[in-house]
Formats: sequence, C-alpha cells, structure tokens
Amino acid sequence: MDARLVDQESEAVSQWARSAFSRELQDRAWDNGEIVGGNDPFLWRKDEFGAWLYRLDYGNRRSNYGWEILDSPQYGSSVVRPLHWQNYVDQVAAHTQSRVTAAGLRNTRRLL
Repeated sequence: MDARLVDQESEAVSQWARSAFSRELQDRAWDNGEIVGGNDPFLWRKDEFGAWLYRLDYGNRRSNYGWEILDSPQYGSSVVRPLHWQNYVDQVAAHTQSRVTAAGLRNTRRLL
C-alpha cells in the first residue's frame, strides 16, 4: 500500500478522534491519568500501562505521546480513561470479535 495513503488515512482518523469527544470529556479522561511527580500534571500524565501522554497531543497518532479516550463498558459508562494511542488500538482490537482479512484481492471482515 502507498505510504501516502496510509498517512492520509491515519491523519483522517486522528482528526476524527480529536473531535469525537467534548472538551469536558477529554478533561475527565485526563483526570484519570496517572500523575507523575516532578512533571507538570496539566501537560504530562501516564496511562494505565505506564506510557507517557502529552495533553496537547490528544488524538495525534503521529506523536510518541499522543493519546485517545477509552470508554469501556466493563468500567462503567461514566469512567473514561486516557490511553496512549497505540494502547488504545490494542485494547479496541482485543475486544473485537472480528478481524479484517483478505478474500482474494479484497478485504473482508470475518467473525472469530
């Protein structure tokens, strides 16, 4: 696949993620991040897996510190958590009961 198409798709997803949740919900998720002494808690936190998060990089999948919001039903609908974007992708994939795979020259979603 052309790297430019992958970059464009990733950027489109990141733009969607930045607008998907209200500022209030972003703040609630941020408040659930781990505060690390010696760092400005307004700008820096860690997710539950220990990955650094930079507040201004919400929804930025090109950043090493980008993060997204996970609202998992297992924790209750009122609990939202900040996760490094790669941890977010891993968590969503782990709960998905299907995968995209090739069927000839086309991609298709198959149930597990």
